[in-house]
Amino acid sequence: MLSVIGIGPGSQAMMTMEAIEALQAAEIVVGYKTYTHLVKAFTGDKQVIKTGMCKEIERCQAAIELAQAGHNVALISSGDAGIYGMAGLVLELVGKQKLDVEVRLIPGMTASIAAASLLGAPLMHDFCH
Repeated sequence: MLSVIGIGPGSQAMMTMEAIEALQAAEIVVGYKTYTHLVKAFTGDKQVIKTGMCKEIERCQAAIELAQAGHNVALISSGDAGIYGMAGLVLELVGKQKLDVEVRLIPGMTASIAAASLLGAPLMHDFCH
């Protein structure tokens, strides 16, 4: 299984329980090197595959291949993986290649949502994300 996990805006306190549990359950964690450091408390001695910026396709492809090989894989993305994150790319690659791999999307809090509360500036009915 491949879990595409939104890890929130950078604070462990803003990660969802579902994200933490998925990270703890994974055998292998794949992510941008800066983000892997943000979740180190939840990865323990698991295998962690880190890449630099501009390697999104390679990260997704590696995570997909590991999941196809039978591993429980966590691919991490900042914020919410479905909003300018890794979820769209994973689903595109799986669809284009017609792969039989289970993909689970785990939402996370976006920085814009967190900032609204932290700044005391609620987002109202005219907000467009």
